[in-house]
Formats: sequence, C-alpha cells, structure tokens
Amino acid sequence: MATVFHTTLRPILILSKCIGLIDNAYTLEPNGLLVRKIDSTYNIFLEIARMVVLLVFTHIYFHQLEPVFHLFQYINIIKFWNIIIAARVSTIWIIKFINSIIEFDRKFTPFRTKFSIPQYSLKGKDWYKIYISFILYFIGLKILQAYFFPMKTVNIISFVFSLFTPPYVMDYVVTIISCFFLQHLYVRFKSLNDLWKCLPPELVAVPGQWTNIEIVVLMENTRLMHTELCELLIKFTRGYGPLLLGFYTFSFISMLIGEYMIIYDRTIFRADPDNDYRIVISILVHIQIFTFMMFIIIFVSSINEKRMKMMSYLRSYQISNLHPDIKQQIKMFLQQISAYKYDQISAFGFFDINLYLVLSILVLLITGISTMIQMKDHPIILHLNNQTKLFLKKVIKNKF
Repeated sequence: MATVFHTTLRPILILSKCIGLIDNAYTLEPNGLLVRKIDSTYNIFLEIARMVVLLVFTHIYFHQLEPVFHLFQYINIIKFWNIIIAARVSTIWIIKFINSIIEFDRKFTPFRTKFSIPQYSLKGKDWYKIYISFILYFIGLKILQAYFFPMKTVNIISFVFSLFTPPYVMDYVVTIISCFFLQHLYVRFKSLNDLWKCLPPELVAVPGQWTNIEIVVLMENTRLMHTELCELLIKFTRGYGPLLLGFYTFSFISMLIGEYMIIYDRTIFRADPDNDYRIVISILVHIQIFTFMMFIIIFVSSINEKRMKMMSYLRSYQISNLHPDIKQQIKMFLQQISAYKYDQISAFGFFDINLYLVLSILVLLITGISTMIQMKDHPIILHLNNQTKLFLKKVIKNKF
C-alpha cells in the first residue's frame, strides 16, 4: 500500500507545487517521508519565481479590461488567491497528514501481508487515466470557449485570461487533490474492515487456529489503527479544510450570480442576441462547478460510511458469553468510535462536508436567486445588471 501511495503521490505533489499550494522545498526523502529542505537555494528561487509569475498574471488580468471590471473577476481573483493562501497557511498540517498516511501504511502492511488483504488503492496507471480525462475535458471546454468567444490575437494576455476565466484551473486542481487523498482514506478504512473480518466468527477461540490472546491482540491493533485513521480525518480537515472553505464558498457565489443571470436577467442574450447558443458555455461551467463539489462530498460520505461500518460489526456480537478480555476490547472500541463519531471532515469547522450539504446548497441557491429576482429594481442589482452587459459586450467584441 505504501508503494502505491508513493507512486501516485508524486504527480499530486508536482501539481500542488506548480499552482502554489505547497512549498517547493518539500520533497520525498529516501525514508519515504515528506521533508522540507530549508538550505536549498534552488527551491527558494523556484518559490519566489512562481509567486512572482502568479502575481504578474493577476495584475495583467486585473487591468486587461479597464475601465470595465465585473464582479465575477473580483470573485475569480479572490477565490484563486484565497485557496493558495489557505493552503500555505495550513502547510504544516498538510505535510503532517501526508506523512501520517505513510506511517500508517508501514504499520498496516504486515497485517495486510499476513492476512492477504487486497489493495484497493488505484494504481498509478489508473490515476493517470483520471488525470488525462480531466485534462482532455478541460482542453475541450477551453476550445469550445475559444470557438464561441474567439480572440483576435493569441498572446500572453489571452493565456492569462484563460487562466482566470471559466472553466477555472483552480477548480480542477482542488478537486483532483481532494479526491486523491479522500480516496486513499476510503480504501484504508475499507482494508481495516477487511482485517476485522479475518477474526473468527463470534470471536470465539478456534483450536489450532485462534487463541483468545491472539484474538485480543488483533482486536487491539485494529482498534489502535482505527484511531489513527480517525485522527487522519482530523488532520485532513486542518490541512485542507481552509482550502475547501474557500473553494465551496466562492463556487457557491459564482453559481448564485451566474444562475441569476441565466434564469432571470439573461444578460448574455441581450449582450449579443445573434449568438444565443453561447449560453451553453455558462450552463456547462455551472454544471461542472456543482459536479466537482459533489465529487468531494461523495468521497467524504463514502469514508463516513466505511468508518461507521465497524460499529455494526461490534454491535452484532453477543458479548455476554465472550472472554472478558475480548468483551473489554469491544467496549473500548465502541467508546472510541462514539468519541470520534462527530469528528467529521469539514470546511475548517464552518460546515460539515456530507450529503446534507447538497440539500443546503440547493436550498440556498433557490432562496438566493428568488431574493435577487424580487430585488430586481434595487440599485445594487440594477448596477450588477448594467455592469454585466458592459463587461460581456467588451469580452464578446474582443476590445482588449
């Protein structure tokens, strides 16, 4: 399991470093852990160069459509830098989380080998297929966008414009990284459940195969590893929680304003009535944003399901006739699971990421759009409508 994780981790680290989510000084050491090389001049140069490039791109994007500047552009820039800053602030917890997975694998590998527990982690070639699919989909949308909104010239400004406009590069990065780590957490909970199934039925000693001491030892090890996995969920929240908070918050704001424009104001139609089909781009982008949010929610819900499945195993035993030490292990395990029951993966504690969040997002979207429609004559909404018309006319006519 450790080998598979190391193999698939490297592309994620490269992606995180390229976009600025992790310091370039962090590298995988021969001992398998992620360590920061503080005396590396080369890494310091790369770190400064990357930030300078991103700042220059932001400056170009900020000033390319002057004097017209739309609310969506403010949201895009704030979202982009909010995710980067949140990840850099939480770097220590991110590194702790990754290293904890590696350390957990070292402890679990002997049990996996002894009891022939299969590896559920996706292999490197499977992840590469996923990466390639995301890249092709991203390129396809960009080509579709370029076809509907052709630029007069292709230069550095057009490249920067594509970096900050839909489909958003940062959305792909956050989704891929989050789903990668969540999938690895999921398979480890699943493997731990398989380890529990290796115990004899009814937890009764089997002559020549299982003794009460061996059962107690395996139960104890399983309980301790279950604790480590639950703590990994906490470390994931502390490391990637602030990042996910910015991702979900600004994605929701983008969907709210965008859906209002599509459903009620239909500003794109009015800005260019001869090309109404361009609305397809906006619809696809909003579907993509919601889909990416759903990917993360589904993975987290799957983890919670596997984590709590151990509870059903423990409650299925008739503990009254069990050996006292085995009975004690079950009681301790149940108390442990109950203690970690409410430690859910969350967006830095602001809201839990689970299936209930989907309903909350839909309700808030409907409520927000209805409110904006009712306030259509309010000066703020009128200003937003007029600003959007001017912005889209400038984009469509390629005056930048």
